[in-house]
Amino acid sequence: MTDGFDVVMPAAAASVGRARRVARAWCRYCRVPDDLVDSVLLVISEMCANAILYGRSDSIGVRAWLPSFGILRIEVADYTPSQLPAVQHPSADSENGRGLLLVDAVTAEAGGRWGFSADGTRAWCTLPLPTALPARNVSA
Repeated sequence: MTDGFDVVMPAAAASVGRARRVARAWCRYCRVPDDLVDSVLLVISEMCANAILYGRSDSIGVRAWLPSFGILRIEVADYTPSQLPAVQHPSADSENGRGLLLVDAVTAEAGGRWGFSADGTRAWCTLPLPTALPARNVSA
């Protein structure tokens, strides 16, 4: 995979932070604007948390790449075929149930899209990038 990352990690709470660190480093490498980096990190956090909470696998997969000019794609897999999750609308005093609501809001605000693979094993999100990201400066 060019211009991307693909990692598999344990289905454990600590993996959410690890996924965020990998994504932050990759976004810096690609010179993604800071305001979009915040969106990427939030989406990855929520998708990873859902995969860990609701998946039945011992691991999760997290990947992001630039499939075409001006598009960033994020996928989180829990490797567990399931019914497609739906956005919940929890009450104000609920302690959880807001993950997909946040993904939906952040993605919509950025002008992107999100969803799940047909078998429910993978959550995905696409976010538009500025048309001209600065070139990477790689020195020997």
